[in-house]
Amino acid sequence: MKAQHTIARLLAGSTALSCLFAAPLLAQNLVQDLAQDDTVALGTITLEVAGAGAVGDVGNPFTLSGMKTATEITDVPQSVTVVGRETFGKQQVRKVDQALLDVAGVQSQLYGYDSDTNWFYIRGFASSDTGAFMDGLSLFSYGFGTFYIDPFLLERIEVLKGPASMLYGASSPGGLVNYVSRLPDGSEGTTLSFSANSESQARASVEGSGTNGDDLAWRYGIQATRQDGYGMFDAGFEGVAYGAVTKSFDDGSKLTFHLSYTDMDEDHVGGSFLPYYGTAAPGPFGYFDEYYNGGNPDADTYKRKQLIATGIYRRDIGEWQMVDTFRVGYTDLKELYLYPNGFTSGQIPTPSADVNRFVFAHDSYATILQNDLRFTRDFDTGSVRHKVLFGLDARQYRLDQQQAFAVGTPLDPVNPVYSVAQPTALFTYIDNVSTQRQLGLYAQDQIEWGDGWIATLNGRFDVVWSEMDNNLGADLKRRDDAFTWRVALAKRIGDVTPYVTVGTYFNPQSLSEYSLRAEPETGHQAEVGVKWALSENSLITVSAFDITRKDVSQNYVNGGNFDSNTLGKVRSKGIEVEANVALNEELRLRMAATRMDVTIEKFTGNSAFDGKTPQSVAERFGNLQLAWSPAAVEGLELRAGTRYLGSSWADNANTLKVGDAWLYDIGASWNFAETWTADLNVTNLTNERYTASCQTSFGVSACWQGEGRVVTLGVSTRF
Repeated sequence: MKAQHTIARLLAGSTALSCLFAAPLLAQNLVQDLAQDDTVALGTITLEVAGAGAVGDVGNPFTLSGMKTATEITDVPQSVTVVGRETFGKQQVRKVDQALLDVAGVQSQLYGYDSDTNWFYIRGFASSDTGAFMDGLSLFSYGFGTFYIDPFLLERIEVLKGPASMLYGASSPGGLVNYVSRLPDGSEGTTLSFSANSESQARASVEGSGTNGDDLAWRYGIQATRQDGYGMFDAGFEGVAYGAVTKSFDDGSKLTFHLSYTDMDEDHVGGSFLPYYGTAAPGPFGYFDEYYNGGNPDADTYKRKQLIATGIYRRDIGEWQMVDTFRVGYTDLKELYLYPNGFTSGQIPTPSADVNRFVFAHDSYATILQNDLRFTRDFDTGSVRHKVLFGLDARQYRLDQQQAFAVGTPLDPVNPVYSVAQPTALFTYIDNVSTQRQLGLYAQDQIEWGDGWIATLNGRFDVVWSEMDNNLGADLKRRDDAFTWRVALAKRIGDVTPYVTVGTYFNPQSLSEYSLRAEPETGHQAEVGVKWALSENSLITVSAFDITRKDVSQNYVNGGNFDSNTLGKVRSKGIEVEANVALNEELRLRMAATRMDVTIEKFTGNSAFDGKTPQSVAERFGNLQLAWSPAAVEGLELRAGTRYLGSSWADNANTLKVGDAWLYDIGASWNFAETWTADLNVTNLTNERYTASCQTSFGVSACWQGEGRVVTLGVSTRF
């Protein structure tokens, strides 16, 4: 308990220190720092949103994700992609991971269309759990204690590729996705939007923004979605609402507060957890129908209630600029469903085999408490310019969870009958309260000298306390600490900026009886690249990387118990090319291509896996899109593109291959009246049948069908 009390005091101390400056609400809503572009003036109130505001057609916008200070993408010594609301709004994306399909290095929607979770791998590593951030603060998740973010809440989505522990502490080696909230920007007006798609989903929303006098700006939004299609048994509901306010004070300080609430009540989609044969390869019956649902209408529940409150307080203290970010939130998630688990005849189906099913239920309640206090200052030492950053970052994640299962009845793969009653008495195999607390102290120096030279130095020290109060076994505790760093060098040569960077990361095994036995994951990355801002609204990035991930942990079954097995080492190296280029006043090209070599270099306990590619990882993928805005038709944009998803493996032994796929998309946006806009999009135009990914657990392979053709039409008006 001593460690618990110590970190609790440190959390309280950090928060109290912040409160001395932040006054009443302690606020946040995005690591908004100072920068001159993206500034909206409202009399005596100035909303500084560099790195957090609208992206528009700017090719090299300011970002906060790579440095925690407002920095142009070309000056960040790692590959960074910023996707603005203008882009994913036109595409009518339903989920964040759909907006990430066009980002180099990011393998997105690995589990097809999953209506309640955003899934993504970055540079070959699963990153949804420890690589999801919002406004610069971690949305850490474990088990089913996840936080779901709807694109409606966001102004932009930023992807920082490669290790980021030197700024953010424990996190994924592949990188992070930072969700940037919609904030007050000084605009005034109301927007109404309506959309529907060919999967019987319908959505309506209202957003409003305005000002109150010279020192207050606000924004709000409400969205309601009828969730249907994709093999769901019954239509469901998702509601999202947010409100934000920014207050400017006489001493020049500014306080922003943002509150969001999400409510979901729906059934599960189909096309999930299907056996390898019948999905990625034909079975005796051929293939499963599109969005084949292996669940059961009478045992299908998904309910989420989620609240996130974020604040940011900014002020100058002498020559220092202070930014304090604070968040509290909870997610309450209850779920019951049946999922397929291979065939009654085993991995390979016989002609008469049915689909095995398990009944699964969980009740998960997760809370987060976070505070990130940082100070920046610019100064010169002779002819050398410095921008220094010092920060103290504290966070706590707590998960109270129960998980239970039973063996359900088999289901015919061709003619499923859902009227058979399912077991109601489930065996509880997890019942615990897990807590992870992290405290980190970090520093950064951005150094500029000579004719365009830029050096970036980072260092951070973290202590992480993990513990589990186990109602079904022994309680467990663990303490980990690590020092992580980054050293980078870049050179501006006109519009071209080559760079080289080396950095380390760590990511503790956390919150599980099994993973608490394992050492924290550690590793390092070397990256070289070049960024070319060939015009104000164009940017090309080419990067090559080499990431080594050590002490990777994986659970396996041993005599009916779950044990932790340290795989040893996984290495990911590759090259990414990304372009967002205005070819002329009418044509814009967007392109992303990724080529990787991801290898298990050491698999403890089974050397047969050494040299193999980890399951689910696609090593080749990319996309190309052309957008045409003909001068003859004002306000019209026509889009056409193609996406390629390379092959992957359903098992670490690389014996079950998942084929590749070419997909085609078209779209159009038209401002057909002064205040009216229509967006039409067709994804997977040819309705290509493909498998998003597969994986093998405990000897049984599970696959996820890729999303079929979807036609979406949206109309909005502003007044």
